[in-house]
Amino acid sequence: MTSRNAIPMILMALFMSACCSEKTYEITITGIESRALISDGSNVIEFDKQNAIDKDEFIIEIDIIEQEKMVSIELGDPKEREPKVLKAAVVPCADQVVMYKNNIESIKVEIIDVANDNERIDITSQMVIVDTQTSISQYISQSLQGLGGFLVQFSDTSNIPSRIEYVIEARLDDGTKVNARNGIITFN
Repeated sequence: MTSRNAIPMILMALFMSACCSEKTYEITITGIESRALISDGSNVIEFDKQNAIDKDEFIIEIDIIEQEKMVSIELGDPKEREPKVLKAAVVPCADQVVMYKNNIESIKVEIIDVANDNERIDITSQMVIVDTQTSISQYISQSLQGLGGFLVQFSDTSNIPSRIEYVIEARLDDGTKVNARNGIITFN
């Protein structure tokens, strides 16, 4: 082997023997946000809350707020976690590792009847994922981690008052609760 071929071969061997650092991220649910929308045929849009809407068009967007934090670059001795020139040369890396610190156990949807002494009515069982008959609890059990955001709508409007506020409350497996509240909505 000539010296001209030796250097690339040594570099290739070093390149192939190097290991890539997996980044580990910790995801924590820190809150929940919500907004009222309506279905406008094939689109979901915001609406002017000054105007009355049809109950059948009403949609609630639920967004789970997550905080992402990198907790480690690689396992091993903390003194050796500084980037090395050899490891920086490695391009193909494994996927990142994601750890969830908490998960949603349940979500409750309540409406407040503003015309009836602010009576609270639990309507969780009357809410389904948009364009399905999947309940919120089924949806959560099918996608336990990384819910992100989703849309729900009424499956039954028989006991829904004509003026409401709504409250979304998520119970997390670490014992905390997060919630979101929306302003008054008037139905036709």
